[in-house]
Amino acid sequence: MAAGTDRLSFERSDAALLDADVSAEKRDFYQRMPPLPVPLDRGRVANAWLPRGGQVLDIGCGAGYHVRHFARRAARVVAIDVDPTTLPLARRRVRSSRVTFLRYDGRKLPFGDASFDAVSMLDVLEHVADRESLVAEIFRVLRPGGHWIVSVPYRGSFAWLSPENLALDYPRVYGVVSKLSRVRFWIRDHLASGMRHHHFGIDELERLFDGRFEAVAHARRGGLLYGLAYTALCFPPPFLSRLQAWTSACFALMALDYQVPYGPFAYNLIMRLRREEAAPMIDAAFTETTDESYHATRQGRAAAMAA
Repeated sequence: MAAGTDRLSFERSDAALLDADVSAEKRDFYQRMPPLPVPLDRGRVANAWLPRGGQVLDIGCGAGYHVRHFARRAARVVAIDVDPTTLPLARRRVRSSRVTFLRYDGRKLPFGDASFDAVSMLDVLEHVADRESLVAEIFRVLRPGGHWIVSVPYRGSFAWLSPENLALDYPRVYGVVSKLSRVRFWIRDHLASGMRHHHFGIDELERLFDGRFEAVAHARRGGLLYGLAYTALCFPPPFLSRLQAWTSACFALMALDYQVPYGPFAYNLIMRLRREEAAPMIDAAFTETTDESYHATRQGRAAAMAA
Protein backbone atom coordinates (compact mmCIF):
# COMPACT_ATOMS: atom_id res chain seq x y z
CA MET A 1 0.00 0.00 0.00
CA ALA A 2 2.82 2.37 0.86
CA ALA A 3 4.58 1.53 -2.38
CA GLY A 4 1.43 2.38 -4.32
CA THR A 5 1.12 5.67 -2.47
CA ASP A 6 4.76 6.47 -3.21
CA ARG A 7 4.23 5.70 -6.89
CA LEU A 8 1.11 7.90 -7.03
CA SER A 9 3.00 10.75 -5.37
CA PHE A 10 5.83 10.36 -7.86
CA GLU A 11 3.44 10.41 -10.82
CA ARG A 12 1.77 13.56 -9.51
CA SER A 13 5.13 15.21 -8.94
CA ASP A 14 6.31 14.18 -12.40
CA ALA A 15 3.14 15.63 -13.98
CA ALA A 16 3.65 18.86 -12.01
CA LEU A 17 7.21 19.12 -13.32
CA LEU A 18 6.00 18.62 -16.89
CA ASP A 19 3.35 21.32 -16.41
CA ALA A 20 6.00 23.65 -15.00
CA ASP A 21 8.23 23.02 -18.01
CA VAL A 22 5.39 23.79 -20.42
CA SER A 23 4.47 26.96 -18.50
CA ALA A 24 8.07 28.16 -18.53
CA GLU A 25 8.37 27.53 -22.27
CA LYS A 26 5.05 29.28 -22.88
CA ARG A 27 6.07 32.33 -20.86
CA ASP A 28 9.40 32.50 -22.68
CA PHE A 29 7.72 32.24 -26.10
CA TYR A 30 5.21 35.03 -25.48
CA GLN A 31 7.62 37.30 -23.64
CA ARG A 32 9.97 37.28 -26.63
CA MET A 33 7.16 38.15 -29.04
CA PRO A 34 7.32 41.87 -29.93
CA PRO A 35 4.17 44.03 -29.70
CA LEU A 36 2.31 44.13 -33.00
CA PRO A 37 1.88 47.67 -34.38
CA VAL A 38 -1.21 46.61 -36.35
CA PRO A 39 -3.59 43.66 -35.97
CA LEU A 40 -2.58 40.75 -38.17
CA ASP A 41 -4.39 37.88 -39.92
CA ARG A 42 -7.70 37.02 -38.23
CA GLY A 43 -7.27 39.89 -35.76
CA ARG A 44 -7.30 42.39 -38.62
CA VAL A 45 -10.58 41.06 -39.99
CA ALA A 46 -12.18 40.87 -36.53
CA ASN A 47 -11.05 44.38 -35.64
CA ALA A 48 -12.67 45.80 -38.77
CA TRP A 49 -15.92 43.97 -38.05
CA LEU A 50 -16.26 45.07 -34.41
CA PRO A 51 -18.76 47.88 -33.73
CA ARG A 52 -17.21 51.17 -32.68
CA GLY A 53 -17.78 52.28 -29.12
CA GLY A 54 -19.31 48.99 -28.02
CA GLN A 55 -18.90 46.62 -25.09
CA VAL A 56 -16.79 43.69 -26.35
CA LEU A 57 -16.08 40.27 -24.85
CA ASP A 58 -12.98 38.48 -26.16
CA ILE A 59 -13.03 34.75 -25.36
CA GLY A 60 -9.64 33.04 -25.39
CA CYS A 61 -7.55 36.20 -25.34
CA GLY A 62 -4.23 34.37 -24.83
CA ALA A 63 -1.36 36.82 -24.40
CA GLY A 64 -3.52 39.74 -25.50
CA TYR A 65 -2.18 40.40 -29.00
CA HIS A 66 -5.58 41.14 -30.49
CA VAL A 67 -7.05 42.76 -27.38
CA ARG A 68 -4.76 45.78 -27.48
CA HIS A 69 -6.10 46.64 -30.95
CA PHE A 70 -9.73 45.90 -30.07
CA ALA A 71 -9.44 48.38 -27.17
CA ARG A 72 -8.76 51.23 -29.60
CA ARG A 73 -12.09 50.59 -31.30
CA ALA A 74 -14.36 49.52 -28.43
CA ALA A 75 -15.53 51.48 -25.42
CA ARG A 76 -14.66 48.53 -23.19
CA VAL A 77 -13.13 45.09 -23.69
CA VAL A 78 -13.42 42.21 -21.26
CA ALA A 79 -10.83 39.58 -22.16
CA ILE A 80 -11.02 36.09 -20.67
CA ASP A 81 -8.93 32.93 -20.88
CA VAL A 82 -8.63 29.63 -19.05
CA ASP A 83 -4.83 29.68 -19.14
CA PRO A 84 -3.26 31.00 -15.90
CA THR A 85 0.11 31.38 -17.63
CA THR A 86 -0.84 33.77 -20.42
CA LEU A 87 -3.19 36.06 -18.47
CA PRO A 88 -0.41 37.78 -16.44
CA LEU A 89 1.51 38.29 -19.69
CA ALA A 90 -1.57 39.84 -21.29
CA ARG A 91 -2.06 42.20 -18.35
CA ARG A 92 1.52 43.41 -18.62
CA ARG A 93 1.34 43.72 -22.40
CA VAL A 94 -1.97 45.59 -22.57
CA ARG A 95 -2.09 48.63 -20.33
CA SER A 96 -5.41 50.24 -21.13
CA SER A 97 -8.16 51.50 -18.86
CA ARG A 98 -10.64 50.11 -21.39
CA VAL A 99 -9.52 46.48 -20.90
CA THR A 100 -10.31 44.06 -18.08
CA PHE A 101 -8.69 40.60 -17.96
CA LEU A 102 -10.45 37.77 -16.15
CA ARG A 103 -9.77 34.08 -15.59
CA TYR A 104 -12.47 31.92 -17.19
CA ASP A 105 -13.29 28.46 -15.83
CA GLY A 106 -14.19 27.13 -19.29
CA ARG A 107 -17.84 26.53 -18.46
CA LYS A 108 -20.43 29.22 -17.69
CA LEU A 109 -19.55 32.75 -18.78
CA PRO A 110 -19.44 34.89 -15.61
CA PHE A 111 -21.62 37.70 -16.99
CA GLY A 112 -25.26 38.69 -16.93
CA ASP A 113 -27.68 38.32 -19.80
CA ALA A 114 -27.31 40.78 -22.70
CA SER A 115 -24.07 42.26 -21.32
CA PHE A 116 -22.13 42.81 -24.58
CA ASP A 117 -22.55 44.39 -27.99
CA ALA A 118 -20.06 41.98 -29.57
CA VAL A 119 -18.15 38.80 -28.80
CA SER A 120 -14.89 37.83 -30.50
CA MET A 121 -13.57 34.28 -30.35
CA LEU A 122 -10.57 33.72 -32.59
CA ASP A 123 -9.35 30.16 -33.16
CA VAL A 124 -10.88 28.90 -29.93
CA LEU A 125 -14.01 26.93 -30.88
CA GLU A 126 -11.99 24.01 -32.26
CA HIS A 127 -10.51 23.48 -28.77
CA VAL A 128 -13.88 23.37 -27.00
CA ALA A 129 -15.40 19.98 -26.14
CA ASP A 130 -18.97 21.13 -25.38
CA ARG A 131 -19.50 23.57 -28.24
CA GLU A 132 -23.28 23.61 -28.00
CA SER A 133 -23.20 24.87 -24.41
CA LEU A 134 -20.68 27.58 -25.27
CA VAL A 135 -22.79 28.77 -28.22
CA ALA A 136 -25.80 29.00 -25.89
CA GLU A 137 -23.74 31.03 -23.41
CA ILE A 138 -22.56 33.43 -26.10
CA PHE A 139 -26.16 33.90 -27.23
CA ARG A 140 -27.14 34.64 -23.63
CA VAL A 141 -24.52 37.34 -22.96
CA LEU A 142 -25.01 39.08 -26.34
CA ARG A 143 -27.51 41.89 -26.58
CA PRO A 144 -30.26 41.59 -29.23
CA GLY A 145 -28.67 42.67 -32.50
CA GLY A 146 -25.19 41.99 -31.11
CA HIS A 147 -22.46 40.40 -33.22
CA TRP A 148 -20.31 37.34 -32.70
CA ILE A 149 -17.07 37.13 -34.66
CA VAL A 150 -15.64 33.61 -34.70
CA SER A 151 -12.64 32.20 -36.55
CA VAL A 152 -11.81 28.52 -36.95
CA PRO A 153 -9.65 26.25 -39.11
CA TYR A 154 -11.50 25.66 -42.37
CA ARG A 155 -12.42 22.26 -43.76
CA GLY A 156 -11.07 23.04 -47.20
CA SER A 157 -8.47 21.65 -49.57
CA PHE A 158 -5.59 22.05 -47.10
CA ALA A 159 -7.20 20.76 -43.90
CA TRP A 160 -4.89 17.73 -44.18
CA LEU A 161 -1.96 20.05 -43.43
CA SER A 162 -3.06 20.66 -39.82
CA PRO A 163 0.10 20.32 -37.63
CA GLU A 164 -2.02 19.42 -34.60
CA ASN A 165 -3.33 16.32 -36.39
CA LEU A 166 0.01 15.19 -37.82
CA ALA A 167 0.58 12.60 -35.10
CA LEU A 168 -2.91 11.13 -35.65
CA ASP A 169 -3.03 11.19 -39.43
CA TYR A 170 0.62 10.50 -40.27
CA PRO A 171 2.26 8.92 -37.20
CA ARG A 172 5.42 7.86 -39.06
CA VAL A 173 5.91 11.33 -40.47
CA TYR A 174 5.32 12.81 -37.03
CA GLY A 175 7.90 10.44 -35.56
CA VAL A 176 10.54 11.69 -37.99
CA VAL A 177 9.54 15.37 -37.66
CA SER A 178 9.51 15.23 -33.85
CA LYS A 179 13.07 13.84 -33.85
CA LEU A 180 14.36 16.52 -36.21
CA SER A 181 12.58 19.50 -34.67
CA ARG A 182 11.55 21.07 -31.38
CA VAL A 183 7.83 20.42 -31.06
CA ARG A 184 6.11 23.55 -29.76
CA PHE A 185 4.22 23.47 -26.48
CA TRP A 186 0.78 24.00 -28.03
CA ILE A 187 1.22 20.90 -30.19
CA ARG A 188 2.23 18.86 -27.14
CA ASP A 189 -0.71 20.26 -25.18
CA HIS A 190 -3.08 19.35 -27.99
CA LEU A 191 -1.75 15.80 -28.24
CA ALA A 192 -2.12 15.40 -24.47
CA SER A 193 -5.78 16.48 -24.69
CA GLY A 194 -6.61 13.54 -26.96
CA MET A 195 -8.88 15.78 -29.07
CA ARG A 196 -8.71 16.06 -32.81
CA HIS A 197 -8.00 19.56 -34.13
CA HIS A 198 -11.33 20.10 -35.83
CA HIS A 199 -11.68 21.97 -39.13
CA PHE A 200 -15.14 23.41 -39.78
CA GLY A 201 -17.23 23.94 -42.88
CA ILE A 202 -19.62 26.89 -43.21
CA ASP A 203 -22.70 24.67 -43.19
CA GLU A 204 -21.41 22.82 -40.12
CA LEU A 205 -21.05 26.07 -38.20
CA GLU A 206 -24.53 27.18 -39.22
CA ARG A 207 -25.95 23.90 -37.89
CA LEU A 208 -24.09 24.47 -34.62
CA PHE A 209 -25.66 27.92 -34.28
CA ASP A 210 -29.07 26.20 -34.52
CA GLY A 211 -30.97 29.29 -35.57
CA ARG A 212 -29.68 31.44 -32.71
CA PHE A 213 -27.57 33.55 -35.05
CA GLU A 214 -27.82 34.88 -38.57
CA ALA A 215 -24.64 34.74 -40.67
CA VAL A 216 -23.88 38.26 -41.90
CA ALA A 217 -20.55 37.69 -43.65
CA HIS A 218 -17.71 35.22 -43.91
CA ALA A 219 -14.17 35.22 -45.24
CA ARG A 220 -11.99 32.23 -46.16
CA ARG A 221 -8.38 33.29 -45.94
CA GLY A 222 -4.86 31.87 -46.06
CA GLY A 223 -4.02 28.82 -48.18
CA LEU A 224 -1.05 26.55 -48.74
CA LEU A 225 1.51 29.18 -47.75
CA TYR A 226 -0.31 29.78 -44.47
CA GLY A 227 -0.40 26.05 -43.71
CA LEU A 228 3.30 25.58 -44.50
CA ALA A 229 4.35 28.64 -42.47
CA TYR A 230 2.25 27.48 -39.53
CA THR A 231 3.80 24.00 -39.73
CA ALA A 232 7.27 25.59 -39.73
CA LEU A 233 6.28 27.58 -36.65
CA CYS A 234 5.05 24.43 -34.89
CA PHE A 235 8.10 22.30 -35.72
CA PRO A 236 11.19 24.56 -35.88
CA PRO A 237 14.68 23.03 -36.13
CA PRO A 238 16.21 22.89 -32.62
CA PHE A 239 18.91 25.46 -33.40
CA LEU A 240 16.27 27.91 -34.70
CA SER A 241 13.53 27.37 -32.13
CA ARG A 242 14.67 30.20 -29.85
CA LEU A 243 15.47 32.65 -32.60
CA GLN A 244 12.89 35.42 -32.73
CA ALA A 245 13.66 35.90 -36.43
CA TRP A 246 12.28 32.41 -37.21
CA THR A 247 9.08 33.00 -35.25
CA SER A 248 8.59 36.47 -36.71
CA ALA A 249 9.16 35.23 -40.27
CA CYS A 250 6.55 32.48 -39.82
CA PHE A 251 3.99 34.91 -38.40
CA ALA A 252 4.71 37.42 -41.19
CA LEU A 253 4.12 34.81 -43.90
CA MET A 254 0.90 33.69 -42.22
CA ALA A 255 -0.33 37.28 -41.94
CA LEU A 256 0.55 37.99 -45.57
CA ASP A 257 -1.26 34.93 -46.89
CA TYR A 258 -4.29 35.65 -44.68
CA GLN A 259 -4.99 38.73 -46.79
CA VAL A 260 -5.76 36.54 -49.83
CA PRO A 261 -9.31 35.14 -50.29
CA TYR A 262 -8.84 31.51 -51.30
CA GLY A 263 -12.41 30.23 -51.21
CA PRO A 264 -12.45 26.40 -50.95
CA PHE A 265 -8.63 26.39 -51.01
CA ALA A 266 -8.44 28.36 -47.75
CA TYR A 267 -6.97 27.12 -44.50
CA ASN A 268 -8.99 29.49 -42.28
CA LEU A 269 -12.60 30.59 -41.92
CA ILE A 270 -13.88 33.65 -40.09
CA MET A 271 -17.57 34.49 -39.76
CA ARG A 272 -19.59 37.42 -38.52
CA LEU A 273 -22.90 36.45 -36.96
CA ARG A 274 -25.77 38.52 -35.64
CA ARG A 275 -28.17 37.74 -32.84
CA GLU A 276 -31.71 38.56 -34.02
CA GLU A 277 -32.26 41.57 -36.25
CA ALA A 278 -29.84 44.50 -36.50
CA ALA A 279 -28.27 46.49 -39.31
CA PRO A 280 -24.79 45.29 -40.40
CA MET A 281 -21.95 47.49 -39.15
CA ILE A 282 -19.14 46.59 -41.55
CA ASP A 283 -16.61 49.23 -42.50
CA ALA A 284 -17.01 50.18 -46.14
CA ALA A 285 -13.23 50.12 -46.54
CA PHE A 286 -13.13 46.51 -45.43
CA THR A 287 -16.01 45.06 -47.43
CA GLU A 288 -13.59 43.06 -49.59
CA THR A 289 -12.87 40.65 -46.75
CA THR A 290 -16.23 38.96 -47.27
CA ASP A 291 -17.29 36.73 -50.12
CA GLU A 292 -19.51 38.99 -52.23
CA SER A 293 -21.48 35.98 -53.37
CA TYR A 294 -22.38 35.04 -49.82
CA HIS A 295 -25.44 37.27 -49.45
CA ALA A 296 -26.59 36.40 -52.97
CA THR A 297 -26.30 32.70 -52.14
CA ARG A 298 -28.36 33.11 -48.96
CA GLN A 299 -31.00 35.09 -50.85
CA GLY A 300 -31.10 32.40 -53.49
CA ARG A 301 -31.64 29.72 -50.85
CA ALA A 302 -34.43 31.77 -49.27
CA ALA A 303 -36.14 32.26 -52.65
CA ALA A 304 -35.89 28.56 -53.42
CA MET A 305 -37.44 27.65 -50.07
CA ALA A 306 -40.23 30.17 -50.58
CA ALA A 307 -40.97 28.69 -54.00
